[in-house]
Amino acid sequence: MAARASIRVSIAWSGADAIEDTDTLVMTIDGYSLDLRVFVSGPDTGSIDWSTVAHVSEIEGSTKENPILKWDHIIDSRPETDLPDQGSFATLPNGDVTEIGTMFNPKTNDYEPYVETWRRLQLPTSAPYLVLQRDESEQVDGPKVQAFLGRVGEHALGLAKTSDGSFLAWRDRVEDGQWKRVYQFGSNTEMLKEWLPSLPIDTSEEWSKGNTVQLGSGKWEVKTVGSL
Repeated sequence: MAARASIRVSIAWSGADAIEDTDTLVMTIDGYSLDLRVFVSGPDTGSIDWSTVAHVSEIEGSTKENPILKWDHIIDSRPETDLPDQGSFATLPNGDVTEIGTMFNPKTNDYEPYVETWRRLQLPTSAPYLVLQRDESEQVDGPKVQAFLGRVGEHALGLAKTSDGSFLAWRDRVEDGQWKRVYQFGSNTEMLKEWLPSLPIDTSEEWSKGNTVQLGSGKWEVKTVGSL
């Protein structure tokens, strides 16, 4: 499948009981991964747990039945690290997918083994998908920004990081034929509008892979686009 969207069902750290304290949406689109995890319980409710844009690929030992994937981060809401981001996957009898690996646990401030359970969202036939990247050649003044917009069906993410460390994000969902904002992060409203404009519901034929399109006040490169 060229694109899919998944929500996380649970995570178990270091063999402890599985919990879910985030609302997590991950979109995997033609070799790109856009990921936004928002705390929905505990002391950090309403803040970002983790968010990334990454190139995703299989590594040695991966099989169709049990993929092993790695994510090479392009932007990351957390500080950069040299540790690899990778996990092995297996499909459960109910269709959910488990992921086993090691990653940073913000509650213990340490890297720990984990088991995550994911559920892939049902997508209608011909659901659209795309990834856009902001044309960085336009950046003249102020902090440099890397910005991405992604869509799979009725789900969309906008994620951006500035050279001074600020992270901007939103999550949208289609309701009654219009985009509805689910989450938004970033104290600078004007910067959000500038670097993470909303996607149109429908795209024209000009939105083809490799083309540059105008969206909001900026130009965006179409990294991939299509329909299921």
